[in-house]
Amino acid sequence: RRAAAAAAAARRKKRSQPAAMYDFCLTLPYGAMLLVGGAMGLTAGSVTSGLVGGGVGLAQLALGYSSYSEWAENSNNAQKRFRSPTYAYVVVSMVLSLIVTALMAERYVETVDENGDRKFFPAGFVTAVSAFMTIFYLYRLLFSGEVGSSAERAYKRND
Repeated sequence: RRAAAAAAAARRKKRSQPAAMYDFCLTLPYGAMLLVGGAMGLTAGSVTSGLVGGGVGLAQLALGYSSYSEWAENSNNAQKRFRSPTYAYVVVSMVLSLIVTALMAERYVETVDENGDRKFFPAGFVTAVSAFMTIFYLYRLLFSGEVGSSAERAYKRND
């Protein structure tokens, strides 16, 4: 009876904890969004938007896929799991998203329609999404426990 009660309590505790959110869960869709935005910019006649958006989008997709591959390879190996270089992927992704945030924020400030109002799409939208991604990556680095030295402790806590 005690074992059954302890197992039930452990199941309740495990269900109450939030699921882990890994960097690649948002990096892959973010990279795809930037890539599509770059392609749209290129078709609209802006070669710079196409090259920068496409280049950063491809880089984010590559980083997200590499991070996912590393996680999948090491997820069942307790010895390797906490030596994963996903930290580097998060840092590079954060730097790229910070650059996109700065560039698109500048573009948003300069974008005014014929009535004198700012046009939110696409520059404001990409600024907001990129700022969110920068904050997400910073959170992953500082507080998540899945990247860096406290990863093993977090993993044991979620088991």
